[in-house]
Amino acid sequence: MATYGYVRVSTSEQHTDRQMTNIKKFRPHIDDDYIFIDHASGRDFERAHWAALRRIMKKGDELVVSELDRLGRTKSLVKEELDYLKKRGVKIRALDVPTTLIDFEGQEWVLDLVSQILIETYTALAEHEISQKKERQRQGIEEARKKGVYKGRKPIQIDPSRMRDIYTRWRAGTLKAVEAQSLLGIKANTFYRHVHAYEQQHKIGKHGTSENPRIHIGAQ
Repeated sequence: MATYGYVRVSTSEQHTDRQMTNIKKFRPHIDDDYIFIDHASGRDFERAHWAALRRIMKKGDELVVSELDRLGRTKSLVKEELDYLKKRGVKIRALDVPTTLIDFEGQEWVLDLVSQILIETYTALAEHEISQKKERQRQGIEEARKKGVYKGRKPIQIDPSRMRDIYTRWRAGTLKAVEAQSLLGIKANTFYRHVHAYEQQHKIGKHGTSENPRIHIGAQ
């Protein structure tokens, strides 16, 4: 069983000292090599050191974070990571959540219960966060309509060369639709709308063959 620490700051200009100090104060024996640091936003999972840490942690290991939101910026992301760690059998110690710091010797089920309560709490918080966001958007649109300045949602713009690359790989079968959507940062309905527009623009048939000989599309 190993103890790991995880530190995340949003930019390279921000310092990691405070989080490092808090983790080492809680677990003085932890080696620097076991503390993984990311300088990246918490809005998604595109974090190299977190991805590496996820792969090596195993059942019985312990993960220490200064604050729970270091795992992710949104409640839904935190919930997903908590759920992953619980299923993996990793003990989470969030220094801003006192109940996660208690050692239940011989009563591991209590720690499992604490983890489950955290997951359910963050599930509810995530739903509330989404609900609040939608309500703020609705109020903003309503105010804009009153002032006559509402122009509707701006269409998502995708770099043409990037769309061609992703589309080609998706058509060739080397990229799944969900992976293509993730890489482009769009949802399924938006992805297929862009696919349709791309195929119309380049006169590509439903089987991925183009009438333009200069455009090469992989086999479906």
